[in-house]
Amino acid sequence: MLTISFDSLAKFIYDIVIMGIELLIVDPQNDFCIPTGSMYIKNAEQDCKRIADFILRNIDGIDSIHITMDMHPYYHIAHPLFWKDANGDEPAENTLITHADFVSGKYRPADESLNRRVEEYLINLETRGRYVLTIWPPHCLLATVGACVEENLLSAARQWEQHKPGRIIDFVTKASNPMTEHYSAIQAEVPDPSDPATRINFNLIDKLKNKDIFIAGEALSHCISHTIRDLGIYIPASRITLLTDCTSNVEGFDDIGNHFLVEYKNKGMKTAISTEVTL
Repeated sequence: MLTISFDSLAKFIYDIVIMGIELLIVDPQNDFCIPTGSMYIKNAEQDCKRIADFILRNIDGIDSIHITMDMHPYYHIAHPLFWKDANGDEPAENTLITHADFVSGKYRPADESLNRRVEEYLINLETRGRYVLTIWPPHCLLATVGACVEENLLSAARQWEQHKPGRIIDFVTKASNPMTEHYSAIQAEVPDPSDPATRINFNLIDKLKNKDIFIAGEALSHCISHTIRDLGIYIPASRITLLTDCTSNVEGFDDIGNHFLVEYKNKGMKTAISTEVTL
């Protein structure tokens, strides 16, 4: 008579329901992750080293690697060139622009034909209540070195591919639409109905469904937190483990990152130190 222990049965059921270990690395690009990057995030190069070590240490246990990448045009709603102030000058980097600023004429798009569309954007953005439009230094520009994946992390991911021929890194590009920010890997902050690339990325969601997902990358306060919040609509937070030593906040936004951690740990998201995880 065949007997099966409870632990064996539980593992069998788990293996049927959970069909792999996914590593989702958010925006590990040079402009964020090396000290000369235009939007360098303090300690991000160390985050990348720890992610690379995590990949190599768990090279057999990671079933899929997904790397998301900002791919901005220079002319973008979150870059200075898009805007002018009342004197006709570009706003300074890190300026916040509200709908009230638009109404008062403090800031307007340089291309005045976009006034109506921009006003609708600001209203929609603020209605969602996640943050105010921020003018960032131009970063992760299409076809530039700053948009490339940090070299140590990319080398480790390539070794993961080579370890078992047939594996392919899933590069997920985003943020090429100049009329909307796109922090989250799942959807733009205000989707453009005419651009499918800004809408919900069900292709990525389907790849992650019914899996255990480890998440790392930049930045916790922005693209990581927005990605996890959007994923949480479709995937239980308990399926997600954030590698907390493999992500950092944008300087000055630590409170946002810390608030997110409390919020999503309460929803069931797990956290871990990368060196303590063996897959």
